[in-house]
Amino acid sequence: MAVAEIVFSDDINTRNPDLVPCTPVIWQKLVQLKPQEYSSALAIMKQDETEETVLDIAKKLRTYADAVHSPTHAKIAALETQVKRLADKIEENHKELKEDIIQISAVQVKSSSTTRKRSLDREGKGIPRAKL
Repeated sequence: MAVAEIVFSDDINTRNPDLVPCTPVIWQKLVQLKPQEYSSALAIMKQDETEETVLDIAKKLRTYADAVHSPTHAKIAALETQVKRLADKIEENHKELKEDIIQISAVQVKSSSTTRKRSLDREGKGIPRAKL
């Protein structure tokens, strides 16, 4: 819109779209394009009839957006940190469980082979022929 204002403007000195005065038409377009949560702030920002430039209004909107979204971004960052810690803890616990299962399996295999050897010895099947 600011570029259109420059093209159709009678003012020869203004060639920078940021320095174009924010006319009611430009303001209306900004309000129509805004996110819904900005509506009340936008209504308050342009109550007066001062001749602010498009750049001035853009700075105000950026400042407002930062003020609105900064706490949200901080909360998201904190949650991401917590989720990362939890994921690391889960991975660590998973590794420990795997190690425990491997140790238990090794003990079970060792004890079952010892038990089988003893039972064979009792039945006389595990005794070599030379001793019989």
